[in-house]
Amino acid sequence: MKKAMIITVGTGRTGKDIAHAICVSIKQQNPDNIVFIKTNKTDDTTMPFIRQDTILEEKQYEEIEISDPNDVEKIADECQQAITALSKKGYDLQDMVADYTSGTKAMSAGLTIAAIKCNVGALVYVAGDRGEGGRVMSGTERPIALQPNRIIADSLFQDAIRLFNIYQYDACLETLMKARKILADPAFIDRMNTLETLSKAYMSWDKFQINESFNLLKESKREKLPQEWGIESQIKNNRQVLYKERENKFCEERMVDLLENARRRGEVEKKFDDAIARLYRLCEYIAQFHISQKNLYREKDSEVDTSDLDLSNLPANLQEKYRRYRNPKDGKVKLSLHASYDLLFDLDELPGKYFFEDENKTKKFLGLRNNSILAHGFNPVSEKVYKEMFIFMEDFVKKVAGNFAYIRDRIKFPLIER
Repeated sequence: MKKAMIITVGTGRTGKDIAHAICVSIKQQNPDNIVFIKTNKTDDTTMPFIRQDTILEEKQYEEIEISDPNDVEKIADECQQAITALSKKGYDLQDMVADYTSGTKAMSAGLTIAAIKCNVGALVYVAGDRGEGGRVMSGTERPIALQPNRIIADSLFQDAIRLFNIYQYDACLETLMKARKILADPAFIDRMNTLETLSKAYMSWDKFQINESFNLLKESKREKLPQEWGIESQIKNNRQVLYKERENKFCEERMVDLLENARRRGEVEKKFDDAIARLYRLCEYIAQFHISQKNLYREKDSEVDTSDLDLSNLPANLQEKYRRYRNPKDGKVKLSLHASYDLLFDLDELPGKYFFEDENKTKKFLGLRNNSILAHGFNPVSEKVYKEMFIFMEDFVKKVAGNFAYIRDRIKFPLIER
């Protein structure tokens, strides 16, 4: 592979000392093409010594004089243009080296910024024993290489963790993919694999794909979680919750799960219509849960059919009332949300009592959902409306779930400590 090098050129004490250090760096890196970033002054003091050194024999090189040796932004822009020009000549960015040893502080900073921004393969600094004036003594020079791609990859990884912590799992996975292309260090890859598995697991859970999420969290047990993340115990709790939801469609964990899902849509993502839709489904689920607990649904293929109420299991005085909900086409007795709570009220069940405790509030609650663009209306849901509906449903779940606080703590998604 062809290799390119871009070097800032300073003056040093005599010009010759800096030229020697630069030539040592060129010898160590052995590039095919070199770009010298010089000033008007270094063109007279340092470049003549470099041009006459045999290290440049059979090498292509170019000299670029910067417009202002003290303007970091301009220098960074001019260095970036030089790097881009090398890239267009067929030099891969990962096979480029940027040496920022000499020149003004602004020159060093400008080249470093450009190299990191362009994802250049390596940054080089010539170190050594220092003598009078703090300059590296001739003959003691040793180039020290840094990898900007590690800096970039680490930055991307930290950004991926931030996205994980705000439940943006799709974006987290995309960011990890970018980091994966930059750095192939085995330890770094292991951490990325772990975060990728967790992101896929919680993304699936967020989409109510319970089985897939459970299997991915089981898979994460085989991967070593970094202790400093502080999430191992919460993931264990999450697995237990998912197992219960997977084994039983009607459980209090799923009830609280729906509430938490709505909270994430509303509080974090500000998707209030999505949050309202989930809260409405939660209200429906609470009714289905309690009707199922009393074995009032028929079963189809060993599965509870919430669209078919078994009238024969109702008290005799209620059978006639709910027979009117029978569909003449398929014979199923399917209850609306309101009718489901009416039944629970007739059966003296707590959810039925709560639902009709303040009928004006309940009607308002249903109206808020029905007016949403995701239901039957055309109006977007405001944050105020979402909060009002969330408080209503949170209070509802607290009343009907046996150990609400305990379940909610176990069901919350983990946040990685940074």
